[in-house]
Amino acid sequence: MTSRQAVTLALLAILGLVLLVGIQQLLAERIERERQAAAERALLDLLPAGSYDNHPLARRIALPASDLLGQPAPEFAYLATWQGAPSALLLPATANGYEGPIRLLLAIGPDARLLGVKVLEQRETPGLGDLTAADKRPWLRGFVGKSLRTSPEPDWRVRADGGQFDQIAGATVTSRGVVKAVQQALSFFDAHRQSLLQAPTEKAP
Repeated sequence: MTSRQAVTLALLAILGLVLLVGIQQLLAERIERERQAAAERALLDLLPAGSYDNHPLARRIALPASDLLGQPAPEFAYLATWQGAPSALLLPATANGYEGPIRLLLAIGPDARLLGVKVLEQRETPGLGDLTAADKRPWLRGFVGKSLRTSPEPDWRVRADGGQFDQIAGATVTSRGVVKAVQQALSFFDAHRQSLLQAPTEKAP
């Protein structure tokens, strides 16, 4: 092999390596975009279609640690807007379940009404208190439209305790924990509504 051929082969090898690295980087960026889009869809499905025109997860509101939210450490809320005006706040909260903490996400309208409640993480018993199961979703939808104005504090209990909310069969402790967490999160929202809806947001990393 001549020196010229060796140089040509070396250049081709370098070019191939550069192309391979470039393709891997493009694929990695695409995979990350798709991952973020999937995460966004999973969180934003609480919001009614056509109710916002921004990217709520791209901007976030810093929350302090709060007993009302069941958060021992700072967290983030996310503000959805429509034509520049607040349309919903995505507010995290943690309930005390039978098997441990239940991480929730609430969508709350500017009028303090619940637009939806979603379970992000839980360890409840499958078939009983597992709130991610399809047959438990109707129970979670029972919170939609509720607020502290339409439902005074004594109503925020399960029916077994004299409240207005059904309890999940075989999972009364879980039901109590979630009802209490939702009521306390609404109390947090009411106490900080103006600052939450008008807070300057910070760009997510």
